[in-house]
Amino acid sequence: MFYIFSSDGHFAEQMAVMPPILPSGYFYLEVADSEEMGEYLFSDGRVVLSTDVPPPSRDYILKNGEWVLPENHTEMILSAAKKQKLKDLNDSAQAFIDTNSGANLVPDFEFASWSIQASEAKAWRLDKNAPTPVLDGIATARGIPADTLKAAALRKTLAYEQLAAHVAGQRQALQSKIEAAKTQAALDKIAVVFTLPEAV
Repeated sequence: MFYIFSSDGHFAEQMAVMPPILPSGYFYLEVADSEEMGEYLFSDGRVVLSTDVPPPSRDYILKNGEWVLPENHTEMILSAAKKQKLKDLNDSAQAFIDTNSGANLVPDFEFASWSIQASEAKAWRLDKNAPTPVLDGIATARGIPADTLKAAALRKTLAYEQLAAHVAGQRQALQSKIEAAKTQAALDKIAVVFTLPEAV
């Protein structure tokens, strides 16, 4: 009989034949059919352990016939909490940028052209005769003077760069605090808040 376990060692299912390719993080062990097993199974990757007592939660491991928390449980929980908070931090930073730059109000294809528009607007600032095909095309389609659009694109570019730099600095500072947190309490005290630069 083949017993399949998830990466945390807890039992997933059993099969009478050798399992096919398993999902990432899963493993199996073969056990003789004659071997008696309790209702709840656990494996450390080497042997199959069993008991008739259910685990309090999946955080517990079966050791010497008893469900116990791993010695590094606190560190594991804190590490997982940090990982989640860093993800939330990045999501919040992106949402703040999107909202305050207006990126969330335009379709993806148009946002993808922002970097080109920015490059052309900067080139135009240095040389009024610099080629600006994208900005010229947009101005023509909108029916407005090309220089009017280029000036607006330049202002938007500079404002976006200032906003991005300001938020990036705040995000990096918060990331450092999250990574340095030694306890869950310290981690919980870190507020993920972003502010606008004064000129924006």
